[in-house]
Amino acid sequence: MTLSAEVYPILVTGALGRLGRALGPRLRADAPSPDAVRLTDVHDLDVTDPSAVAEAMGRLRPRTVFHLAAWTDVDGAEAHPAEARRLNADAAEVVARAAAAAGARVVHISTDFVFDGTKAGAYVEDDPVRPLGVYGRTKAEGEERVRAAAPDGHLIVRTAWLYGAGNRDFIDAVLERARAGRPMRVVTDQVGCPTWTEDLARALVAMVAAGCRGTLHACGAGEASRHAMAVAALRAAGFDAVPEEITTADLPPSAPRPARAALSCERLARETGFRFPPWQESVRRYVGQLSC
Repeated sequence: MTLSAEVYPILVTGALGRLGRALGPRLRADAPSPDAVRLTDVHDLDVTDPSAVAEAMGRLRPRTVFHLAAWTDVDGAEAHPAEARRLNADAAEVVARAAAAAGARVVHISTDFVFDGTKAGAYVEDDPVRPLGVYGRTKAEGEERVRAAAPDGHLIVRTAWLYGAGNRDFIDAVLERARAGRPMRVVTDQVGCPTWTEDLARALVAMVAAGCRGTLHACGAGEASRHAMAVAALRAAGFDAVPEEITTADLPPSAPRPARAALSCERLARETGFRFPPWQESVRRYVGQLSC
């Protein structure tokens, strides 16, 4: 799916992050001109500074703003709650308010961590949020502040268990240990929806092309434990190793995490026609790229 000229110019925050590295090239591929997409990161745009964000909006005059910048260190958020809130809640409001003032639609990325993981089935967009820790609470607050700042021009996209080129992730860590011949212990009691950034980037393009608003879930198809995800990555890379199965209780104390926070993407499919591939297929493709 391609984007029409009407959604440009586009401003992207957090463009050097894992998702930004996948999304930026897709946006530029359809752009009507080289300067129709502005990719920014912490070094050239402080998203917590209202004046800096307003100035950037004034220069580009975007029609669409992808707000990807965020605090994503779940354990670090417990140790640094003020900093996490500043990036995940304060900055979300700053960007959404500036986008609304500029007449732009803001696409804000959120997380499955806004849920507590106690639901028997997959979470839908209208389920009440019940975050367990600082990270989830700051992301839930960010959602509310985006809705308030841009009531008629926001799209909040909740995703889960992101992996992809760029920053070191869970799959990278698993493969590094396998190459080094080091033993692995991986939990079986944390379940979610692994999501390749390339797939999510395609989904985001489909959402913007379809004019989606409100809140949507977007993640890999199917559920996996961390252990199953590790085994899939190892097999895709040609390793026979099987990590030791453990539970969260066997690990050192860390930030609370939802035990099972699968997200339903049926609304996304209805509104855009886009369906994510099975998570196993995407893990194979990603690991195959790493091996090239």
